[in-house]
Amino acid sequence: MILQENLLLNRSEPNGLGGIQFLYKVNEYGVAAISRPQENISNIHWEVDIIKYGDTAPVQYEVCHTTELADKTLKFYNDKSLNEFLQKAFQYFDELTTLENMLPEKKQS
Repeated sequence: MILQENLLLNRSEPNGLGGIQFLYKVNEYGVAAISRPQENISNIHWEVDIIKYGDTAPVQYEVCHTTELADKTLKFYNDKSLNEFLQKAFQYFDELTTLENMLPEKKQS
């Protein structure tokens, strides 16, 4: 069973390739986890990206490979390892937001 904490949305994979997507959100950051159909149905295969949400709507986001968590798409082959990663990611996002709030705001010209 996948963690429900910080779960924003679960839906069918939005690109029409089949499978299911879970979107998690902690402040401005989150995780997109997708499980697509596999040839061998007995194998679980999660593709996970760190994402940063836009300002206008919670389901608008961009893949973010600039955090210390991941610089590429990650793969997990069971729910337990994905859940362990999610728990660490949630804590990291809380700390990252605190640090970003300490930085002086950029002046707009």
